[in-house]
Amino acid sequence: MENIKLLFQIYYRPAFTFSEIMDKGSWIFAAIAVLLISFAFQYGVNSKIAQHYYVSPLDYYGYGKFEIPGIDENLPPAEDVSPDQQVAISNPPLDGRAAFPVVGKRIRWFYSFNSSFFSPLINLSLFYIPATIAILNIFGSLGNAGVVLRRDYGVFATCAFMAWCAAHLPFAIAALVLYSQPIDASLHLGFWITSGLIFGGFLVFAMRTVFGVEYGPAIATVATSWIFYSLGTYVSQFISPWLFSPFLLFFALIYLVGFLGSEVRGAGNSMKQNRNLKRFLQNATVNPNDADAHLQLGLIYKQRRQDEKALEHFQKAYDIDNEEIDTNYELGIVARKKGDLQKAIQHFCLVVEQNEKYSLSEIWREIGATYLEADMIEESRSALEKFVTKRPFDPEGLYYFGMLLKKNGETEDAAGKFYEAIEAVKTAAYYRRSELQKWARLAKKEL
Repeated sequence: MENIKLLFQIYYRPAFTFSEIMDKGSWIFAAIAVLLISFAFQYGVNSKIAQHYYVSPLDYYGYGKFEIPGIDENLPPAEDVSPDQQVAISNPPLDGRAAFPVVGKRIRWFYSFNSSFFSPLINLSLFYIPATIAILNIFGSLGNAGVVLRRDYGVFATCAFMAWCAAHLPFAIAALVLYSQPIDASLHLGFWITSGLIFGGFLVFAMRTVFGVEYGPAIATVATSWIFYSLGTYVSQFISPWLFSPFLLFFALIYLVGFLGSEVRGAGNSMKQNRNLKRFLQNATVNPNDADAHLQLGLIYKQRRQDEKALEHFQKAYDIDNEEIDTNYELGIVARKKGDLQKAIQHFCLVVEQNEKYSLSEIWREIGATYLEADMIEESRSALEKFVTKRPFDPEGLYYFGMLLKKNGETEDAAGKFYEAIEAVKTAAYYRRSELQKWARLAKKEL
């Protein structure tokens, strides 16, 4: 029942729900749900589209080396071909069926409406989800692709399956209700297109929750990774999906028990360990004096883009120990984002009193940026000069310093800092460039 509740909760609280799926969702439930909904969608939507549009290379009267009669004008009519040459393999016949919108018969390169009901599960598991993680790793700079895949495949697959189910379920039900009604096939085509777009939208929220990326990399990934779902669909037109069964066993193996010893953990083991960590932290919060448990839970929710839950635990940690350095730093960042600059400075000052080199001296960058937003130029200059001296190749700090100089009328020096910020991004480690690109773009706008 918990998983059914999570499935329907996706419609109105997607970001929060995917966080809950990470902690409580079942991969087995999600996979079975994909199979059931896929069966209904195939019967109610895809079959109707196949009846009214040219959507498959198998839907024609084929003979010899010729292509589809009635589409290729150079072909003789089917009735002029001798019976021993003609093989009828179309049901219903082509007469009266419309060309697929925009792409015409090329749709068979992108999608098969005659595939088996379990094809979506195979395409998602073997093609789409691994490719999506790899592409997101490029756009979002997540780290080593192999490590990310082993660590997050299980949890992301569960979220992706649930997103697919939520996107297709309403249209599958509607199509079944309307199955016997004489309605235009364009409605079923609309069901198919809309369900795919909704799936992409839900997947953006899933990526932000699982991987903690910004909207930009998530949207770019969704806009690109569909190609690999189409690749899986195209392959399944020529290879029976049952031949993929060894691969399904392989994925089940790495999900359930891991492989190659302790050095390479299974996706299921990684998912289980993450859940156990959070469960342990939640149990630890029973202790009224354990501020660190609330802090760590806050950091988990922050990474998942659950800002309200993160702030709730940061505040609880602060109430227990108002001098804890990490808690004050995080609360300072939250207060600055909300525009409460005075409160942000108070938290940052508590951090500096304990360790002025905190977080590789980034505390000074945060203080400088906060004073800059408050138009306290001298205070901001003092903090940012300290930071830039210690971290001369940090593009964010250079950008803030450039904005400070620009506000103070020092336009030439400001331009120099903006150029330095751009160069710092160009010379940064490859895996960090995507993450830092934001500051290069902002610096270019100021030049």
